[in-house]
Amino acid sequence: MTPADRDERLHRALNYPYDWPGACYLFHGRAAHAVDSRAARRAGRTPVLAYGSNRSPEQLARKFGALQQAQAILVETGSLEGFDVVHSAHITSYGAIPAALHPAPGVRVTVAVTWLSADQLETMDRSESAGLNYGRQHIGVDVTLADGTVIAHAEGYRTTHGPLEVDGVVASHADIPASGRPGPALRNPELLRRAHAVFAPELELEAFLLRLSRDRDYRLALTRRLQRGL
Repeated sequence: MTPADRDERLHRALNYPYDWPGACYLFHGRAAHAVDSRAARRAGRTPVLAYGSNRSPEQLARKFGALQQAQAILVETGSLEGFDVVHSAHITSYGAIPAALHPAPGVRVTVAVTWLSADQLETMDRSESAGLNYGRQHIGVDVTLADGTVIAHAEGYRTTHGPLEVDGVVASHADIPASGRPGPALRNPELLRRAHAVFAPELELEAFLLRLSRDRDYRLALTRRLQRGL
C-alpha cells in the first residue's frame, strides 16, 4: 500500500460524510458551482434525498466523475419533518459507519436533494449497493426546499441493516443539523473509535480502519456484531 493510498483510505473512513457547501449548488466538473436555473435543472429529473455523503461534492465526484455542465446535478438544501438522520448498523467498504434515515416524531432534519437523470439514478443505485446495504424507496412525506418549494415525491435510500443503537438508544448523526432531537448525537469518528475499542483493542486505530477497508470478510463480521449495538 502506498502512503497516498493509506492516507486516502483513512480520510474516507474518518471524514465521512465529508464537506459540503451548506447551500444549493450545481455539481459538474468534479466540483460545486453556482446555480443558474433551478427550474431547468429540475425538469425531467428525479429528486433523491441526500442526507449523508451524497450531499458532498467530494462523494459525487467519486460516483459520477467529471460531469459535463449539460449533465450537471442540482443539489438543493431542504428540510424533512418526522425523520432524523442517524447511523446505519453497518460498515461501508471504505470503513465508515454511514448515515441512515429514521422515523423520529417531532424532529425536523436538514437534508439535501439531488436531481438525477435516469442514467444518473442507475449509477447512484449501484453505488448504494441497492438491495444489499440500502433500498431505494419513495419517501411519503413532504420535503421543503430552501426556496420554499415543497415536493412530495422524493426518492430515498433506506438502510437494510437498521439503525445503530449506542448504549441502548438510537443516536442521531451529529454532522447533520436538526431540531427537536430527543437524545444524543454522535459523529462517525466517535463511533469508529468506540467500535475499535470494543472489537479490536489489540490493534492501533489506523490498523483497524485500514483492515476494515481492505478485508471484506472482517468488515461483514463486524457489521453482524453491530446489529447488537455499540
